[in-house]
Amino acid sequence: MARDDNLFRDMYAEHYPAVLGYCLRRAHRDNAPDLVSDVFAVAWRKRATLPEGEFVLPWLFAVASRTIANHRRTLRRRLKLTEKVRGLSEGRQPGPELQVIQRSEDAAVIDAVRRLRPNDREAILLSAWEGLSAPQIAARFGISVDAAEKRLSRAKHRLGAELTRTEKKTNVTPRVAKEGGTR
Repeated sequence: MARDDNLFRDMYAEHYPAVLGYCLRRAHRDNAPDLVSDVFAVAWRKRATLPEGEFVLPWLFAVASRTIANHRRTLRRRLKLTEKVRGLSEGRQPGPELQVIQRSEDAAVIDAVRRLRPNDREAILLSAWEGLSAPQIAARFGISVDAAEKRLSRAKHRLGAELTRTEKKTNVTPRVAKEGGTR
């Protein structure tokens, strides 16, 4: 048991910053530390069966993704209940993600990513933002490496199409497209 505790402690120290960053980019900054705690609580309970090596981080990201989704569902339910109790049905304030996106200087790229299907969006973010390799993305989704490579390729193609549509609508060419990123 002491060996498991030491391995967990090392894993926690190594991956805490990456999991915190993952949560900060997907949830309100005030909630991120609690979400990370929940992720590592799951990891603690499953420490005997944790994946090893380079597959620990994608596994933690998968747990974080589900934890964030649960948190968002809870927030939506709480908001609906609050509105019901107060009798309010209009005048909602935009959520923190929307506020950040509205202020972003790269709104065209962010909007295009947001329009992608959830699995496409997650594949793009895991690759570009989190720096995961195809085998790690495969581990995150629970699919083969070939399937992960295809998913990522298709997601990049769809992102390029969204950026092209944005450019045609707004006459704004996102820097990613100009610099040869996705088109």
